[in-house]
Amino acid sequence: MNNCYLCGCDLEDHIDESTVNHFEHVIPQAIGGQLTVRDILCKTCGGHERLGGKIDKPFSDMFRLITDRIDMKRDRKTQPVPLKAKLKVLDDGSEFEVHLMENILSTQKPNFHVDYEKKRVQVFANKKVAKDYKKKVECDLIQSGKIDSTYIVEVVSDMSEHPEFFGTLEIPFKLDNKTFEAGFAKMAIEFALSQGIPFHALSHLINRADLTINSEGRLLPYYPIFKPEEVIEYLRTSLDENFMSHSLVLFSQRQIQEDGTETKQLYCFVELFGTFQHFVRLNDHYVGDNIDPITYSQKIINTKLILVDMTELRPKELLIYMDELGISLADIDEKSDEEARKMIQRKYDSQNRYIFDYAENTKRIVDKILMDSILNSKEVITSMIPGIVYHFYRDPDTDDFHILFFRSRFIDGNGLYSIIPAIEELYAGERGKFHAYTIMKFHELETFINENSARRKTK
Repeated sequence: MNNCYLCGCDLEDHIDESTVNHFEHVIPQAIGGQLTVRDILCKTCGGHERLGGKIDKPFSDMFRLITDRIDMKRDRKTQPVPLKAKLKVLDDGSEFEVHLMENILSTQKPNFHVDYEKKRVQVFANKKVAKDYKKKVECDLIQSGKIDSTYIVEVVSDMSEHPEFFGTLEIPFKLDNKTFEAGFAKMAIEFALSQGIPFHALSHLINRADLTINSEGRLLPYYPIFKPEEVIEYLRTSLDENFMSHSLVLFSQRQIQEDGTETKQLYCFVELFGTFQHFVRLNDHYVGDNIDPITYSQKIINTKLILVDMTELRPKELLIYMDELGISLADIDEKSDEEARKMIQRKYDSQNRYIFDYAENTKRIVDKILMDSILNSKEVITSMIPGIVYHFYRDPDTDDFHILFFRSRFIDGNGLYSIIPAIEELYAGERGKFHAYTIMKFHELETFINENSARRKTK
């Protein structure tokens, strides 16, 4: 693009302090995004007054509970923000309005519960107010005759330390949340533009009059309707070394409507933290070349570098890395060859510890499932082998793996079908399945964060 996609202003071919052009983080930097793109958004529109402040910041703040608890690269330390949720206790079905902050699970407001059978009073309050609130509760209950001096009164400041409160957390990431929708739509739009999708194919999503993005009704939650994908999702944290990651997948699909007409649609699948998974519907009547999945994936947790020595590369190879890193010729115009290569090396080292191949990673997961089921003879998974092989390997003899089937299409009989209509139909009729799947993904995420945190403490 030669224009800012939001306001339409002209963008320069180079970037420096004087230009309106800048490097835009497709995935917000505040949640660990490393992919930068030039020539799509001006500094003003990407800044605090517009998309940066109105979409990126509130969207990123929604995930602070996660980003503040993992070993993620960040430019500055931010204050923790409590995340409100509802705790459903599995033992007795009771519910609590809670908030979770810095691994401490507590009630949103001071409260108490009397267990007459065990002669116990549990006072729910954070440590700041617990002492005074406990005295008040105990005094009021004794004066009213509801308990006597034989009752044990205990303070519960962190419910996660008490096994009797084991249950499920319902965290309010809802599709009707405009910030949530806008954040996903913005990432999808910018990734599509960065991959050469023309602005006119996305212009209906951009309101240049009031400088906003039209995101309402554009999100569809992912659900593993195909059994092999369900196996993958339920085993992700044990099989996927890159579970804690962000991914973007751009693809088109041809669909036959009920009246026999054919349409082509453009989608972007967005996955954040290996947990939040949504399709963004970019265009219902896309006109252009068919797009097999174009992917970008990056780790979030700090990891060891895979070294590439820029001093050893030929000029043509160096240009390829520069383009991937968003470095223009103007950026190195006044630098010596040695200085330029050092600058490229620094940026590569910064980014390369995060980037990984989406297709290869998926193949590793599938191969692990197949190998594990064979070695351990797990009946449930072993029964899935024919479906997994049939789905991902068109020709098992040649080990021909097809990433375009994953979270995009599925094979039914001799036909290849889009996963989107199947998910839409299920979402319309069986919303409870999505609810259960979301809870499972949150449990996966919470388990990963706690285990990762424990490993860091032991180092």
